[in-house]
Amino acid sequence: MTMAESAPAPSDASPVLPRSREERILLALGDPIDRALLLALNERARTAPDLMAELRLPHSSVYRKLHELQELGLVGIQRLAITPQGKRVEYYRSLVSGFRVELEGGRLKVNVSLRDLTAERAKTLWDSMREEVRP
Repeated sequence: MTMAESAPAPSDASPVLPRSREERILLALGDPIDRALLLALNERARTAPDLMAELRLPHSSVYRKLHELQELGLVGIQRLAITPQGKRVEYYRSLVSGFRVELEGGRLKVNVSLRDLTAERAKTLWDSMREEVRP
């Protein structure tokens, strides 16, 4: 085997990155941190610091994973708030209401059902207004 024909050294080998959204979603579902975030955010909206404390994860991991899940369209920002100290806080929420993975034509096909955060925000606003006007 000549130098040109030899396989690259392990340190030179770059990982094969998934190209399709479906592949990236499957990888996210296989990742324990991504799954934990999706499950926590499925129950209710939470801030990144809330998630860090609840899941005992480092700051950098939570923000990186949230960003990746946002890029996939699986997590969104349900609302923004300003703390008494003037700091902007984002409340993240899972956009997923369901997953279905099927084997079709020798390929795995991922179907994601998404929830409508706008409808949830409207319901939350309506519920809070009703609470205020109750005697």
